[in-house]
Amino acid sequence: MDVNRFVLNHDVRLTWIAFFTQWALWGTIYFLRHLTDDKPSSTTVSAAAAVAEMETDENREPKSRIKRWKLAKVQGSRLTRVHHVLSENTLLLLSVLVLNTFGGGSARAVMVLTWIFFALTAVAAFTEIGSGHRFGRFLYSFAIFGVAFAIGVLGLKQGWRE
Repeated sequence: MDVNRFVLNHDVRLTWIAFFTQWALWGTIYFLRHLTDDKPSSTTVSAAAAVAEMETDENREPKSRIKRWKLAKVQGSRLTRVHHVLSENTLLLLSVLVLNTFGGGSARAVMVLTWIFFALTAVAAFTEIGSGHRFGRFLYSFAIFGVAFAIGVLGLKQGWRE
């Protein structure tokens, strides 16, 4: 398998253009996320307020304390969450594209699947800005992983031969 001849294929070029487009979107969000910050600029609390908070925590039911802790831990800037979605999906796509490219696997099918992957990632990322519902995240993640898995399977099935 000649990798140099494989990468000259127009469909392989379009595949990597789709990857670069997703990477550029990730890069844009990477620095834009610093413009918005949902957290207050100062976290200084008076000693009396801290003691009062601790006392109310001790009087609460254990379940409500745990729920409150989890919510505080998860909240943050929405653009930071979009950044995480884009970075995870970009690295997921990179791994299967490298597998397909070096193995000389499918060209046309992987190009189509890569653009579908990009579209799903863009929709998932910008849905994260408006709504961060757990079930929606699961559905998007399931679909995105399915497309990435299909790219990897095509790379292994049609490539890595002499």
